[in-house]
Amino acid sequence: MPVTIQEPPPTPDDTAKTDLQPRNAQRSASPNRFMQIGVLGIAVLITVAAAVVYTQPAPSIVATVPQPTVIVLTALPTSTALPPTAVPPTQVAATDVPVAQPQPQSPASDVLAALQLESPDTAPPVNSMFHRDTAFTIAPAGPRASTITYIVQAGDTLESIAKQFNLNNDTLLWNNDIQYINRLSIGTKLTIPPVDGLWYKPTADQTLQAIAEQFKVSPYAIINSEYNKLQNAQPAFLVPANALNIFIPGGVTKTLAVYWNPVIKTTGSVSNCGNDCGSVARGGTIEFGGGPGSCGFQPNGGGDGSLGKPLSGYTVVRGFTNVHSGIDLARPPGSPVFAAGLGTVIFAGWSDWGYGNSIVIAHTPNLMTLYGHLSQINVGCGQLVGRGQLIGAVGSTGNSTGPHLHFEIRINQVPVDPRSMMGF
Repeated sequence: MPVTIQEPPPTPDDTAKTDLQPRNAQRSASPNRFMQIGVLGIAVLITVAAAVVYTQPAPSIVATVPQPTVIVLTALPTSTALPPTAVPPTQVAATDVPVAQPQPQSPASDVLAALQLESPDTAPPVNSMFHRDTAFTIAPAGPRASTITYIVQAGDTLESIAKQFNLNNDTLLWNNDIQYINRLSIGTKLTIPPVDGLWYKPTADQTLQAIAEQFKVSPYAIINSEYNKLQNAQPAFLVPANALNIFIPGGVTKTLAVYWNPVIKTTGSVSNCGNDCGSVARGGTIEFGGGPGSCGFQPNGGGDGSLGKPLSGYTVVRGFTNVHSGIDLARPPGSPVFAAGLGTVIFAGWSDWGYGNSIVIAHTPNLMTLYGHLSQINVGCGQLVGRGQLIGAVGSTGNSTGPHLHFEIRINQVPVDPRSMMGF
C-alpha cells in the first residue's frame, strides 16, 4: 500500500533566501548582462589595437634643418626705441640658401599711360621725408640742340611761328632777312634758333666782353653756351673779323618795325601859292613802291586829312604791334570797303609783300591809308575819291588766314596805330 508523506507547515526559519528567483526577477536582470558583454568587447578591441601598434616597425627620425633668418637693422621710431641695456639685432648673411631674384616685369600699357598722365608732385610734405611712389619720371622737354630751318605754311604769321617754337617775335626778326619777314609768303625759309637770342658774326675784331656789352648779356652767357665752342675762353678773348658766327643767348638789339616798306619817290611841291594852285602844286607827286599795283607818279594828296572808318559791322581780330603794322577787321567775303577820307589813289592792284590785292590813298602829302587782302578793287590809279566812297570788297588774298580787311594809317610813310586815331 502506498505511503503518503506530508510536508510539515513552514516555520519562520524557513524564510531564508535561496539562489532560486522568480521568473520575473530573471527577466529584469538581462540588460545587465548585455552591458557586461559590451564592456568586455571594447576591452578586447583596445587590446588588439595596442598589439597592432606595438608590432609596427619604429619610424625613422628625420632631422629638420631650420632656415637661416635674415634680420635687417632699421631705424627705430623714437616711441619704440630700445632700452639702454638692450642689444640691437645684427644682420645675418644668408649664404647657405639661394634666394630667387625677382624678375622685372613691364607694366601694362594702360598702367603706363596712366602713370605718364599723372600730375607731378609740385612740393614735398612739410617737415617730413618725401618719396614718390611712381617709378617713372617724365622729363620736361629741353631746348633744341641746334638751329633749324622752318618753311612758312599757309596761314602762318610771325606771331604764330614764334609761339610754335616758344620764342619772342624779335628773335625771328633778328635772325632773318627783314624783307622775308615783311613778305612772309608760303615757302619762305626762316632761321629758327634754339632759344631766344641772335646769331652774330663780328665784321671787325671784337672781344667777347665787347660783344656781350653790345647785346646786353654777360660774357659768360656766351662762353658757357652749348651752341658755341668757347668753353675755355675768357672775356678778353679776341674774335677775329668774319671768323666766327657766335650765338648770343638772351641777347637783345634794336626793335625792328615790320611793315611793307616799299621805295617811295616824291617830286617837289609849292607851298606858298595859297588857294591859287592845284593839289599837284601844293603836294607834288608821289610814287608808292613797285610791282603790278604801282600807279607811278600821282598827285600827293587832295584831301583835308579827316578820316572815318572804312568798314561797318566788323570784328577786330588782330591789333597793331611792331610786327603788325595795321589792324585786321573781320567781315564776310565781299563786304564793301570804303575810302577812309578824301584823297588820290596812288596804288591799286597786286602787292608782292603779302598784302594781296591792295589800295593806297594819299590824303595829304604826309598822310595815307592802305587797304589790303581785298577780293575786289573798284577804283583806278590817280582817281580822286571821297570819304565813304566804295573802293573795294573784303577778301583773303595774299598772306591771309581768312576774310578780313587789313587797314593801315601812315604818317610820313610810317605806320601808326589806327585805334589811337579813330577809336576802333
